[in-house]
Amino acid sequence: MLGRPASASLHPREKSFIMKVALLLLATIAAASAQLEPWCRCAAFVTYEYMEMMVYEAPEVIIDSCEADGAKQCKNRCIKELNEISYDGDLWAMTEKGITVGQHVCTHLSRFFITFFHNHVIYGYYEVCGGAWQYAGVQSQQMLCCNGGEHEHCVA
Repeated sequence: MLGRPASASLHPREKSFIMKVALLLLATIAAASAQLEPWCRCAAFVTYEYMEMMVYEAPEVIIDSCEADGAKQCKNRCIKELNEISYDGDLWAMTEKGITVGQHVCTHLSRFFITFFHNHVIYGYYEVCGGAWQYAGVQSQQMLCCNGGEHEHCVA
């Protein structure tokens, strides 16, 4: 058999090599975990049948911490972001592209083959450091109605 018996001790070079590999592995893990900064996600959702569907997600932002102060910072940034992109939740506001905010949402839903969607409110949520989504306290001013993928006024 080519190997050495289990009772034989390692050569000093082998011990040194194993220690270097172990230190390199620990250093790599420490460096990777040090790069994880607290982050915030912000999105708009609608309820569809038995699930929530994300209809917009803002770019992720770095916050100060994953604690209460970071959560407050995240919520405030999310409220500001959602109000800016939706003209304070007005689904009938015209965007720079010449279509309504609601049409953006209807177009997004139609990509998932949801073309008929009636009387739903869009709600804003934020997520801190991968935790649960939390309601940001913002919602659309009107109900969303899509007919064949086209934004239209809702009829009760």
